[in-house]
Order: sequence, then structure tokens, then C-alpha cells
Amino acid sequence: MTDHDPLRDLWASDQEEKFTMSITDLSARSDRFQSRIKRRNLIEYLAAALVVGVFGWMAFIIPVLSIKIGAVMIMMAAIYISWQLNRVASLSAGDTAGDTLANIHRRELVRQRDALRSVWCWYLLPFVPGIVVFTLGTTMETATDVPIWAVITSSAVSLGFVSAIFVGVWAMNAYAARKLDQEIEALDKVRVIG
Repeated sequence: MTDHDPLRDLWASDQEEKFTMSITDLSARSDRFQSRIKRRNLIEYLAAALVVGVFGWMAFIIPVLSIKIGAVMIMMAAIYISWQLNRVASLSAGDTAGDTLANIHRRELVRQRDALRSVWCWYLLPFVPGIVVFTLGTTMETATDVPIWAVITSSAVSLGFVSAIFVGVWAMNAYAARKLDQEIEALDKVRVIG
């Protein structure tokens, strides 16, 4: 009996074909990606400033303590999220001396993918306590002479609506992370020329 196995030989000789891309094309892709990240972060920072402004105004003018506390908690969450966005999802300023553009671009793709995958813990979760306190405060304040079951139902509907939005945000970020995974896999199969 021979040790020659044609399937094993075929598998062993099967090398994934490398596609080629010019350094100019890779540079253009990297620049477009970085522009998207900068634009996304700018929009997020502006949204955080709007949240801080609106909820700061509410905390100032609304006399109900629970609503004030909830508004301040939401403001603090927006500030924390802005800090986290800068920390985990801004463009990396790491040492790139002597590294190839392909490696630098791949590291940035991985960094952004990881930030998107963990968005539930650094982006969504910090808002939850403030939203709960704010929602319960507004429901309790506006529900005078209303049965408790109506207050609970109203709060549950409001929090359910917010939860649906959070699930949507998480799903969009998970989808974007999968797209970045595909781009990372494609980049791993590319041979940069030029």
C-alpha cells in the first residue's frame, strides 16, 4: 500500500490565490476609510453635545428631582461615551514607522471592528441608568390620579421603545463589524504591488 493520497496532495498544494492591488489603490481605500471614521466621530461628538445641551436645559428648568437626576445621568453618559469613542474608536495614532500601509490599514480595520463589536458595553449600556430614572420620573410626575398599572404600562412602553432603538443600534453596529471582517479577510488575500 502506498502513502500517496491524491486528495491530501491536492489540499497541500492548494494555495489561496493572492489578488494584486496597487499601493495607490490601497492608499485611496485607506484614506476613504479614515475619512468615514473622522466623519462618524464628528457626528457622534455633535450628537453628544446636543444631548448634553438638551438634557442640561431640562435638568435646569424641570423642578422634579427624579427627572433632574435622570437628565444629569444622561448628560454624564453622553460625556463618558464621547471619551470612550475617542479612546476606542478614533483613528489610531500608534507608531507606524517602518510598517507597510497594508499592515497599518489592517490594524485600523481591526480596531474599528472591535469597537463596533463592543458597542453595547461602551456606547449603549452607559445610557441605561439615566434613561430608566428619567423615564420613571416623567411617568410618575405626569401620572397623577392614575392607577399604578397604567403607570407601569406607560413606563414599560416607553422603555420598550428605547430598548427597540438600542437593539437597532446594536444590530447596525454588528452588521458594520461583519462588513469590516469581510474587508479584513479580503485585505489578507491581497498582494500589494508598487
